[in-house]
Amino acid sequence: MDMLTWTLAVAAAVCLVYYGVIELYTGIGTASAAIWLLYGGFFAVSAAAVRIYQKYPERMPMWIPVSLVTLCASGSLVVLTVLILIFGRIPATAEPDLDYVIVLGASVKPEGVSRTLKLRLDKAAEYAKQNPSAVLILSGGQGADEPCTEAAAMMRYLEDKGVPPERMILEEQSQSTTENIAYSRIFLEEHAENENPDVGILTSNFHLLRARLIAEKQGMENIRGIAAESDRILFVHFCFRDSLAILKDRLMGNL
Repeated sequence: MDMLTWTLAVAAAVCLVYYGVIELYTGIGTASAAIWLLYGGFFAVSAAAVRIYQKYPERMPMWIPVSLVTLCASGSLVVLTVLILIFGRIPATAEPDLDYVIVLGASVKPEGVSRTLKLRLDKAAEYAKQNPSAVLILSGGQGADEPCTEAAAMMRYLEDKGVPPERMILEEQSQSTTENIAYSRIFLEEHAENENPDVGILTSNFHLLRARLIAEKQGMENIRGIAAESDRILFVHFCFRDSLAILKDRLMGNL
């Protein structure tokens, strides 16, 4: 087996193993986990096509393995480039003394906030404690499988962490990151005491680049980023998923 076939086969195995890790760690049905299954399958098919062509060139046109390998290489390069941008835009520290901080929601389960949302809220509580004049805009509506709006669940969690309710504003209409920022921006335009308030956006580290690009697209050019930690086992999955979402938003004109 030559180096190209070996590389494709190893890539397929890594993707399939990571898919299994995700399913074992979080349970069947994790959002977008099938990406790894599909990606691994595509690598495996490409490896098989290259191997068949090498052994039986008369049975397979050369354009098939060439096309598959080209797609694997170009797709991986595009995703890798976006991942580098994601890592590069994660701030080491949060800028202090912001007037408002938009805290982006995540899924809420019947038993409480998800781990991703918990990590965002822990960071929000920490920032609120260190910056007592900052007002938190909690942004998130109610999904079909959620017991309440994300914003309401966020407020309860932060109250338990000692954040006074008068320092929190609920935005309960949004159903996506684009709407999170749009509705929060409308509130700021209508109710902010200062004409040009200092505004931050707080979300998971893997999600921050996409959120800031959407905010900038909507005219919030000087928005500051505040990065919350994310699950270490799922970090690669979340980054890969968000890189695909960035490409999709770019095509749809959201960025």
